[in-house]
Amino acid sequence: MQLSRHAMLALTLLLSPAWVQAATADVGDDKASAIKGVQKVAIAEFGVEFYTQMGGGSNQSGTSAFMTSSLRGVADSDFQTIADQAYADTVAALKEAGFEVVDPAVLTANSGYQELVQKYGNEAPYSISDSTFGKGDPWLSKIFTSQGLKAFYSGSNKTNRGTFGQRFDSQNQKRGSIEGDVAKSLGATLLHVHYIVGFATIKDHGHKVLFSTGSAKVKSEWGTNLSAQDTEWQFVTDSGARTFTTSTRPRHSGAVYLDSALQSDESIYTGTETTSGEQKRSDGVANAVSMTMGLLLGNSSIDSTKKKTYDVTANSAEAYRKDAGQVITTTATAFAKALGAAK
Repeated sequence: MQLSRHAMLALTLLLSPAWVQAATADVGDDKASAIKGVQKVAIAEFGVEFYTQMGGGSNQSGTSAFMTSSLRGVADSDFQTIADQAYADTVAALKEAGFEVVDPAVLTANSGYQELVQKYGNEAPYSISDSTFGKGDPWLSKIFTSQGLKAFYSGSNKTNRGTFGQRFDSQNQKRGSIEGDVAKSLGATLLHVHYIVGFATIKDHGHKVLFSTGSAKVKSEWGTNLSAQDTEWQFVTDSGARTFTTSTRPRHSGAVYLDSALQSDESIYTGTETTSGEQKRSDGVANAVSMTMGLLLGNSSIDSTKKKTYDVTANSAEAYRKDAGQVITTTATAFAKALGAAK
């Protein structure tokens, strides 16, 4: 009994919505001034990336805690609907900010752009499995596009998303130089639009669920959000990629991005623990053996490893579409205003 009590997890459910933030976009500027004088843009990359599995892990004082949450109640058709509306909202925001937007058919007919698509483009939806050592299960996501465009991996070098190859290609300066030539041939700056939609915030201030084992803790808030840094509008002018730069976006002439995550002010999810009986038994046996070995060796620390899994279900697909759509529209409007002010 003493062993099982020692191995027992502390799980705290806080029902208060005090952690909810107002939905206002905190826009970061990475040489947005490079768009000065630009009147025409072509949306050369467009993607709305939706996380379907998120989680986190903590290793402290010989203990480990892992939490994995899976999104439920939303289908690919819902993701596509959101992406189509996001494209329309992006175009509308750009026009409102004084930009002319090139017809997608003109862009896709360009031979230079076709070569880039062939090398870097992917069929949509494009699935990504993003693993981080020591953080438990991978984060799973899908990128949806619109207007028949291919899907492109997107991200700055400030975050560690994706594989090394994906990060390198995303900010490859040689690729940016080629895009500069395409921009010149089109007479338009190439715009790379990427929104990343999550349904949880991991290890942030406040929490709906706190999962701990010994000193290791994982916190999770369930709520729609757009990721910081990699929710971004990056652009390449006819000048091409930057040189001799310390920017985390060296392939691009400039960019605006979310400097901090944009959290919806709605609460549309219900979380249900789905940790299997087998997982619980496995954790219990591993912890008991670890504790016994620790006592035999005269070691008071316990190597305790635990894992919890949850289904996080949207109240309805309609609620999810509305929630995601609102944070994207807010961001698109803020980004367009920032670029409009810079031009």
